Amino acid sequence: MAKRFSIINFKGGVGKTTLAFQVGCKLASMDTRVLLCDVDHQSSLSIVCLGGKAWDKAVEEHKTIDQIFRSMTGKGSMPGKEIIHHPGGDLGMFYPRLDVVPSALSLDETEIDLTGSTVGNAVESEWRKRTLLCDWLYQNSVDSLYDYIIFDCPPATKIVTQNALASSHGYGVPAIPDAVSVRGTPHLTNQMMTKIEDQFNSLSGFLKSKGEKIVPTFVSSRKFLGIVIFRIRPAGSHSGWTNDAYEHLTGLQNRYSGGEIIKPFIKEGVGVSESLTRRLPVYQFLSEQNIGGQGFPKAFSEVTMEIKKEG
Repeated sequence: MAKRFSIINFKGGVGKTTLAFQVGCKLASMDTRVLLCDVDHQSSLSIVCLGGKAWDKAVEEHKTIDQIFRSMTGKGSMPGKEIIHHPGGDLGMFYPRLDVVPSALSLDETEIDLTGSTVGNAVESEWRKRTLLCDWLYQNSVDSLYDYIIFDCPPATKIVTQNALASSHGYGVPAIPDAVSVRGTPHLTNQMMTKIEDQFNSLSGFLKSKGEKIVPTFVSSRKFLGIVIFRIRPAGSHSGWTNDAYEHLTGLQNRYSGGEIIKPFIKEGVGVSESLTRRLPVYQFLSEQNIGGQGFPKAFSEVTMEIKKEG
C-alpha cells in the first residue's frame, strides 16, 4: 500500500506546490514509485510536471483529476488510470518512477457543482463528496502501483482538499515566518483539522452503524507530519535571519515546541523558482550558484528525509 500524504495550507504562495514537487522528485530518485496528484485548480504542479502543451492536451481530452469530482455532478463517470500521466522531456527521463495526475482550471467550477450535488440520503451524500478520491484510488488499484502518493492541495480546506485528506495517512504544512503564518498555521493544524477529523469520523461512524461498507482507501486518522519553513530571509544577525523573520519564527517555535517544525529551513532565494521554471527539481542544478551554491538541493533532500521518516 502506498504511503499517501497531503501538502496543505489555506494561504496561497507559501510553497505547497514547490514542496510537493521537490519532495516527490527526491523520493522518485530513491528507487521508489511516486504519484503526484494535483488537486489545486490553479494547476501549477501540473504545468511544471507536464509542460504547457501536454497539460493543455490532457485538459482537452478530459484526462485530469477534475473527472473524479465530475463523476458525482452528473457530468461524467469515474475515470480510470487514463488520468495518470508520465512527464515528458528531461523530467520524465531523469525521474522515470514519477507520474502525475494533473488538475484543470474547471475544477474550481466542479467543486461548486459538487457542493450542491446529492445522492441517496444526506449523510451518504456528504460522505461520497469527501471520498471520491478514495473511490478512484480503490477502484483502480492505484495503491499497488506506487510507494508514495502526494496531494498538492489548493489554498482552502473545502471539499476537494477534504478528499485529499480523507485519502492521506499524513499531512505537511509549508509556512512562511510572517504574521499571517504565525496566526493562521495553528488555526489550521488545531481547529480546522480537528473539525475535519470529527466530521470524517461522524459520517463514517453513522454509515458503519447502518451496515454500510467504508472504502478501504479511506484513512480514519491522519498524522501531522510537521511544518516546513519556507522563504525565510537570511541576515548577518545573531540568529542568522532578519529580525522580522526571527521574531515570527520564534512565535511558531513557541507554539510548536514538540519537534513539529521540520529542519532545515528553506531560505529565500530565486534559485527555487528558477528550477520550477525549467521544469526540474533543484537536485539537477548542483553546480549552479543560485541553486546548488545556495544549498537548496541539500535542504530539500533533508526535508524529504524528515517527512519520509515521519510518514
